Amino acid sequence: MRNIKRKVNEEIERGHLGSDETCEYYPCHYEGQDCTFCYCPFYPCMDERFGTELRRRRGDTVWDCSPCLMIHDKDVAEFICDRMEEQGIKDADDPRIKDIFDPAAKLYLSKSSSA
Repeated sequence: MRNIKRKVNEEIERGHLGSDETCEYYPCHYEGQDCTFCYCPFYPCMDERFGTELRRRRGDTVWDCSPCLMIHDKDVAEFICDRMEEQGIKDADDPRIKDIFDPAAKLYLSKSSSA
């Protein structure tokens, strides 16, 4: 989890990026995706619309959001960056990040339902 927080901090500092076709992982993702957040600042969101808890062989659980594309939607990524900038959020441990999740999810789901 510490590595995810470190990476999110780097992404917050960098700001909005958009698509990054030079990324070594880009070929594995969909064309045109927004790469601002390689790691989700809401992980683990624990929202079953976007993922599920998986029980591992050793008996513990891990949040699996691998099918979730919300954070890679251009409008959602811009929305999140704008809210973070407005609120002065510069660290992945800032508890206000969690307050951005619901309106970001609402934006994403409204786009998905109208598509």
